[in-house]
Amino acid sequence: MWEKNILLGQWLFVACCIAYLIWWCFAFRPGYAAPGVAKVLPFALTAIFGIAGLSFVIMGCQGAKDAAANAANSGGLHNIYIIGACAAAYMILLIVTNVVMHRQVTTELMLIVFWICMQLCIINTMHGGHWGMVAAIVLAILAIIAAAAGMICYLMYYNLEPMKGFYMGMVPLILFAAYGAGIAIYQMAT
Repeated sequence: MWEKNILLGQWLFVACCIAYLIWWCFAFRPGYAAPGVAKVLPFALTAIFGIAGLSFVIMGCQGAKDAAANAANSGGLHNIYIIGACAAAYMILLIVTNVVMHRQVTTELMLIVFWICMQLCIINTMHGGHWGMVAAIVLAILAIIAAAAGMICYLMYYNLEPMKGFYMGMVPLILFAAYGAGIAIYQMAT
């Protein structure tokens, strides 16, 4: 059952990214003034899908931990170490991007770190339950590459002309949705 919760959580995060992308298109397109409902509805769906996705991922990871406690071998790290490392990474990135690079802080930095944290916890949990070491490493590397690409877009956004920045803001959402769909499909196949 815990695997199904993780899978559902992953698909909900794909829906979250798609809703966020739609909201981005309405709310941030240069020279376009969208009606209020066109901004509010996708933003509300983003929040609903995101919170629901997180809830299912947490239930799945906790269910795997509980199942492992009843078994002899749990495999993988404890996810609390991943969460702690990601929290430390967020603080470092916050200081470096804001203080050193003078980049305005926005929620996207938190969302990028949150996304990679969630993906690494999913990979770690699935490795402990079903996936081999090679698959876990490859998926983790791909997730880190996607998060790094998201960070590059985050850092470049304010240095671009408005239309290029608008398109640059879409890249992380597309990458995260594609990665999430890919890992969900991989999970269904294994």
